[in-house]
Amino acid sequence: MKERDVLDRSKAPFSMVTNAVLKDRRLRAGDKSVYAILCMYADNDRLDCYPSRETIMEEAGVSDNTLRNTIRKLKLLGYIDVDRRTNHRGQATNLYVLLNGGGS
Repeated sequence: MKERDVLDRSKAPFSMVTNAVLKDRRLRAGDKSVYAILCMYADNDRLDCYPSRETIMEEAGVSDNTLRNTIRKLKLLGYIDVDRRTNHRGQATNLYVLLNGGGS
């Protein structure tokens, strides 16, 4: 039998994505990809993060328009909440909070 280089989760970083999002048929692949990126950046205790839109688009492989629609959809379905943040220069990165969500 061929030897395999099996993933050692104790040594490789990984992200956890709720099964509700993965199974939700109202969500498209791009929506799930954006959610997975938010999960990757989320603080393990507070479940919040603030990646830039450019970072999310690049790492999720989606366009600006898709990201806007996805954020709106994930918020509407109760999977995330979004707080607009500002700094001395105006708009800063949004704060995204992961929620239980998934209700109909």
